[in-house]
Amino acid sequence: MNGESTIPSCESRFPAVTASIAAARHWVRDCVEGFGGPLHQHRMIQNAELLVSEMITNAIRHGAGSPLIRLTWNGRLLRIAVSDSGDRWPRMRVTKNTEPGGFGMQLLDRLAHRWGVIPRHPGKTVWAELSPAP
Repeated sequence: MNGESTIPSCESRFPAVTASIAAARHWVRDCVEGFGGPLHQHRMIQNAELLVSEMITNAIRHGAGSPLIRLTWNGRLLRIAVSDSGDRWPRMRVTKNTEPGGFGMQLLDRLAHRWGVIPRHPGKTVWAELSPAP
């Protein structure tokens, strides 16, 4: 966790290789558990792991450079941000249930309280916010 701010946060850069997907999931679990409070809810941790997994997969497959993941907990929302230096923005794909892949952004849209994309130079940051169940 970051000791420079009163808002708990974690940040880590991962190599742009598929092994980073599993590593990012484990890292997210450790960070979220370290934040404490209502984030200890099993479903909250699972959703955070799932979203990070999908977001870093997209960054590795469609972005450029080593993805940077930042988690921030403001006491109400968990913000997940994945940055890469690629200029290709995520998009919702229309896929058939029989096709492999292509569901990452649909999962993001379904699980996140809200989400978006911020342009960077170079690249972009895809962010999503999760709220604990009441």
